[in-house]
Amino acid sequence: MAIEQVTTELTEPQAAECIDKQKVAAAFGRAAHSYEQHNELQRRSGNALLARLPEWADTGLDLGCGSGWFAPRLKLKARQLLALDLSPDMLQQATKKADITPICADMDAMPLPAQSLDWIFANLCLQWSADPAAWLKGWSERLKPGGVLVFSTLLAGSLHELESSWQQLDGHAHINRFIAPDTLEQQLTATGRRWQLEQVDEQLCYPKLKGLLLDLKGIGANRVNGDRRPGLMGKQAWQRLNLIYPKNNQGHCVATYRLAYGVIYG
Repeated sequence: MAIEQVTTELTEPQAAECIDKQKVAAAFGRAAHSYEQHNELQRRSGNALLARLPEWADTGLDLGCGSGWFAPRLKLKARQLLALDLSPDMLQQATKKADITPICADMDAMPLPAQSLDWIFANLCLQWSADPAAWLKGWSERLKPGGVLVFSTLLAGSLHELESSWQQLDGHAHINRFIAPDTLEQQLTATGRRWQLEQVDEQLCYPKLKGLLLDLKGIGANRVNGDRRPGLMGKQAWQRLNLIYPKNNQGHCVATYRLAYGVIYG
């Protein structure tokens, strides 16, 4: 696949500040079979969340389960493991990995009753919510007394190298707008529950910029909000972006992700 094609798909025009759930589902559906070739960040963040879960419980939920990468390990922590995702194709992959109860639904609809879950595992899915404050409050209400919701999400400043490179090239950001830490803390406080939050930077290195863009496409993370560059990207613009993008001492492109690891107590 030509890199011009990849870049064009990442910058397809869409209304600012609006998450089109049908497009999100379609993007993840297209990525279902390639997802695990590109999910290094999800693996790192998911491993950090696993350490925050109880050893055993009756009912757990893998929220935004994707292809079910963590399903086998999560199933060891619950008698019944529910797995919810917006994409039927992702759920189909997840059912092959562990004994799960699949739920194809929009996580913002919260199709489970209050106080029904011992724990919720939500790895890098909060940023796809149309209303993060309602998401945090609503899913925390699905916890049984003593339960925990563990989540990871991307914070403002993620992919700043890519954003600044695009800004130099054409004045457009080309990446999603992510939540500011103080806003996330305010939303957690508004749940009325005890919570903890840790901020961590994770960096991934790529010998070529093409690798980063293929990872973003491969995990279905097509851009869904914010300012977009109109039109298609030509070969000359792509070459300029390669020159602009900052490199480390080994000549590799570094992508910085600012992550929040949160816990909400039931």
